[in-house]
Amino acid sequence: MFNYSLRGTCRQASEEAAKKDASLRVVRGYYHCWEWGRQPHWWCVRENGEIVDPTKNQFPSLGNAEYEEFDEWFKCSECGKSIREEDGIIHGNYIFCCDRCCCRFVGL
Repeated sequence: MFNYSLRGTCRQASEEAAKKDASLRVVRGYYHCWEWGRQPHWWCVRENGEIVDPTKNQFPSLGNAEYEEFDEWFKCSECGKSIREEDGIIHGNYIFCCDRCCCRFVGL
């Protein structure tokens, strides 16, 4: 059953699940919800590849969609250049390759 109150708890819930079960690996990435589109998310994966998502019910698709593991690269929200997280400028939910792109994105 859909439970919006789980939003924002996925990392903590996944880390707690992995502490209880050594066969789980915590994964950061994106969940492709049928209704909401690509969403940043955390979940667990068993050694055999089975996905264990303790907060899957935060999405209308209830964990029945595609999971995409984060590959450590982002695209600049303005120009699309590929950058690593530690090299980017994070502004809210957006990441930029440089100050110029950040300013252009917000209309300056």
